[in-house]
Amino acid sequence: MSFKQSLSKQLLFLCFLLSNVVFAQTEPTIITVTPQAYTKTVVRIPNLEGDPKGEISSLIRNVLNLHLFCVALEEPPLPGFKSKEYYLKGKVERRDGKYSLTGELLDTLENRALKKYKIEATSAELLAYGIVDQIIRDISPYQGVSATRITFVKRDTAGDHLFIMDFSKKNLRKLRSSELILFPKFSPSSKKIAYIAFDGKDYYLEILTLSTNEVKKFKIAGLSSAPIWLPNERELILTLGREGEIHIYLFNLEREELKALTSGKGVHQAGSISADGKWIAFVGDRSGKPQIYLLHIETKRINRISFEGSYNTSPRFLPKGNLIYLSQRAGKNELILYNLQTGEKKRLSLPYSLNDPAPSPTGDYLIFAGKGQGSKGLYLLHLDSLIVHNYLPFGSVYFPDWGKIF
Repeated sequence: MSFKQSLSKQLLFLCFLLSNVVFAQTEPTIITVTPQAYTKTVVRIPNLEGDPKGEISSLIRNVLNLHLFCVALEEPPLPGFKSKEYYLKGKVERRDGKYSLTGELLDTLENRALKKYKIEATSAELLAYGIVDQIIRDISPYQGVSATRITFVKRDTAGDHLFIMDFSKKNLRKLRSSELILFPKFSPSSKKIAYIAFDGKDYYLEILTLSTNEVKKFKIAGLSSAPIWLPNERELILTLGREGEIHIYLFNLEREELKALTSGKGVHQAGSISADGKWIAFVGDRSGKPQIYLLHIETKRINRISFEGSYNTSPRFLPKGNLIYLSQRAGKNELILYNLQTGEKKRLSLPYSLNDPAPSPTGDYLIFAGKGQGSKGLYLLHLDSLIVHNYLPFGSVYFPDWGKIF
């Protein structure tokens, strides 16, 4: 067995073990939600004037379709046919190195202009992202995710490769290669990525600055789980294995100091931190099985959140304030959406395996590594409609995370 295979088994075993709001600790009622027929919103976008090859128009349609709850069509509205649809008309211009789009979005059922647009950008891609996000705001209660980026790890026989690309799948760029790369996480500003790298001899926490490609390295003794940024971007939450115990630590990047946040016997694995930087959602085996807990960083107060399933993993705070986590029931992973204000829980039952879920910056979507209907890859999930899309249909991609284009 190679060292890398041995290391992978250790990490899998670790995952198996773990795998100002007052939070309730009593078991709430769980509502099961399953995918149902969903009527997508139709937006018709023929090639825009000034875009003879249709490159910008096609990109607008493609990115709009990636938002899942709507469908963008190239064909114009059918004459004399009344239905609830939208129709984008406009003109694209390029002048002095800048792109602009002037147009309007029509409501075809009511035969009226819903919104007029005048958008400028420094590139054709940013222009397309800007118009898509504006359309999303005008036709739905959601925020668009066009101006975002995805990072992930691609694994092959040569090792691991860290990539970043636009949500549109454009501007793919390799950032780093190493024998092993684990758990890349965008900083809150999306200007940096933290990850764990193994060079064949030692583990390192690495901080990559995207604008300069500068990498700062911190040597780590033993196994480590995903680094989690605090809002100040000067500190990280780390899960470290030391002296036979696995605990959560606060790491100061400037002073290179570690401060233990949990103690005692058992396994504690940090999964996410609240937007205000006060609460850590973590997995612990305090009850004998992996369950979800919340830890207040200053007071060390701990509240138990999960009470269902044989084991629960991967807690993630959503930008809108709720919490999601994975729960195994009858041998299948389910996604639990927990409202921290009301205590209500929704069980999202999906015919897919889920690993490494990461919320979009808007909180309306998840990206995760998974398998569904025989196909592996990175999947997108729209949380309200439960529409799922195989975003990157490859079996050797892992640890996706979601950030903004800055």
